[in-house]
Amino acid sequence: MCGFVVLLNHTARHLPPSHQDPCAALAHRGPDASGHLDLSGDNWHAALHFRRLAVVDIDPRSDQPFGSPKRGVLVYNGEIYNAAHLREVLRKRQVTFTTEGDTEVLYELLLQPDAPRLLDQVDGMFAFALVLPDGELRYGRDRLGVKPLYAALNAAGRMVALASEIEPLRAAGLSGDADPVAVAQGAMFLWTPPPRTGWQRVRTVPAGTVLSRRAPGYDTASPWWRAGAAMPAEDIGAAVRVSVARQVRADVTVGLLLSGGLDSTWLGVEMARQGFAGPAFAARARTTATTSEPFEDDAPYAARVARQLGLPLTWVDLDVDVLRRIPELVTTMELPFGDPAAVTLMQLSRAACGEATVLLSGLGVEELFLGYERYQAVLLLQRLPAWARPALGATTVVPGPRRYRGRADKFGRLLQLGPRDWSWATQAYYSGREWAALSPLVALEAVTEQHREVAGGVLDAGGTPLSALAECDRRLFLPGLNLLYGDRASMRAGVELRVPFLGEPVVAAGLGAVAEEQLRLGDGKARFRAAAVASGVPQFVAKRPKTGFGAPVRSLLREHGARLWAEVRRSPVFDDVFDRRAADRLVAEHVRGRRDRGLAVFGLFCAAVWWERNAAPGAGHSADVLSGYEAAVVG
Repeated sequence: MCGFVVLLNHTARHLPPSHQDPCAALAHRGPDASGHLDLSGDNWHAALHFRRLAVVDIDPRSDQPFGSPKRGVLVYNGEIYNAAHLREVLRKRQVTFTTEGDTEVLYELLLQPDAPRLLDQVDGMFAFALVLPDGELRYGRDRLGVKPLYAALNAAGRMVALASEIEPLRAAGLSGDADPVAVAQGAMFLWTPPPRTGWQRVRTVPAGTVLSRRAPGYDTASPWWRAGAAMPAEDIGAAVRVSVARQVRADVTVGLLLSGGLDSTWLGVEMARQGFAGPAFAARARTTATTSEPFEDDAPYAARVARQLGLPLTWVDLDVDVLRRIPELVTTMELPFGDPAAVTLMQLSRAACGEATVLLSGLGVEELFLGYERYQAVLLLQRLPAWARPALGATTVVPGPRRYRGRADKFGRLLQLGPRDWSWATQAYYSGREWAALSPLVALEAVTEQHREVAGGVLDAGGTPLSALAECDRRLFLPGLNLLYGDRASMRAGVELRVPFLGEPVVAAGLGAVAEEQLRLGDGKARFRAAAVASGVPQFVAKRPKTGFGAPVRSLLREHGARLWAEVRRSPVFDDVFDRRAADRLVAEHVRGRRDRGLAVFGLFCAAVWWERNAAPGAGHSADVLSGYEAAVVG
């Protein structure tokens, strides 16, 4: 688990003196070692910079950049979990090894004549760049985009740099201007759909691909590898056992993030079978006051699971003043982002870093096995006759308790839309009409472009609306939200986060069934849940409703939002991107208790801080206002 920067041609030769170590901004990703290497040919130049967090083969022999100018030089961030198997495959080809690490395995694999075929056999998370002796650059990411990689292009579309995070590209002056569409997407969804990043000249490298660019121009990206279809696998339980057994291994201390939910509990069950005895980490709220949050408390479940598995549990008390963490959240996530779940993981990672270098998490199950409520909503929608949906939507009456009102409102809006719009609308915090009022300068079509493109491709190929939503989530939501904050929050604390449920065996089990077989109405991720129970997950966990992994922002904003908003609304983002009066109405709705808009308001606060820092430096004081905020009571 590391970080790297690759600079090409003019950029490599003419860094400002203050930026001679571009990886200085990535020190948190690699506190154990650093490395730098210049490569050049007759008409090309590449500078490779690297920071290492040593997890496997911690000896300096596995430091990077790895390789030689005569064969090629690699920088790589990630873990190859089946490296031992791949090492034996390569040894049978007369490849000799000088280390015990996975870096050398990936390096030698990439130099094989049939390397693209061998990449299909890799079980791991990775982002890498390989510079060959003739200057050719090959770079790419794992199937689902667990590890990040960003490309900076100049105005002519030529590659000028790659990096594990965006800050080194900005520091080198390669990012271009802020992108208002990405900021608008960050408010609409609380995350930025790839490939946008927030900057005009920086794009996310596509997941599941390796691209090639040739010297000297680096102007055309050619596909070199694309992740093939996962090998079908029916036995989810067996797949989980294999994946956990691979990912629990490390040459440093491994820990578990335990929420007491289905996914983390199953991880704990399988890790215990592998001899894992802790440490385990769980979050709990510092306050006992009644809140308006819609989810039950995880802490009692985590405690009960830990007792049943015999695991020592370290409690992390969540900071009640979570709104003060917005400036830190904005800095850590880099992209326009507003999901408070990241704040919780940031605190857990900081607390764990002194006791464990690797943490295992249950991220990814909801997208792979269709666990979110939105999947059930779309399953119901596609069963309704098309002619009946608009009429039913027009007469929908919002029933029952307040906690269900938002869901019913959203379902009513979906009934008025067509299948091509369901994928974005199920994830949006605004209706189309609300968006037109809030952001008259950034059209709804621009904000929803990636969702409509992915969903439209599935539908045009004959897929169902449910399969279109699942594909959107795997290609956009998973890497753009959950994997993004998983990587950023953990690496900011110098901790590696592993996600065993996204290992290749489990991916094969998840993608081995059509979308409609993964769930039933009223029972998300039904196949996965049944396999978990059969594998030993207790019924008290399997039957509990899905909860959120977040912070009490709804309650805090209802209590303190009016005072904070009086200052935040002055931000220039409400001149440049959003309409201030429309935002006023939204905040008032939540503060006065007329409607739960807490997450949407939180997203606007985050957008204000992001814009002031990146598009209008010195033009606003939202970060100062929020950093100075203090809530004594949540109620």
